[in-house]
Amino acid sequence: MPALRCSVGRHGARCSTVIGMPGQPGDRLLYAALVLFAVGVVAIITMFAYPALAGGDHAPIVVYLLTLGTPIGFVLAIVFALRSGRRHR
Repeated sequence: MPALRCSVGRHGARCSTVIGMPGQPGDRLLYAALVLFAVGVVAIITMFAYPALAGGDHAPIVVYLLTLGTPIGFVLAIVFALRSGRRHR
């Protein structure tokens, strides 16, 4: 989706569209953090819902391992925030 960039000068306001704005190089860290966090949250929901829906005692071990995505994603998001805050100073 194109972004709209407006500026006000001596001759009035001008608006133009900017297409294909490249992201920051460190944005991949944020996307990785969000994906890991989301996978972990879905795994936590699955961990509690699986026994009720499948009638078993507990969820498979893979579900328990995927729940580790939540704290790892959270730590990566904190690292991204600290790095991006330091970059703008």
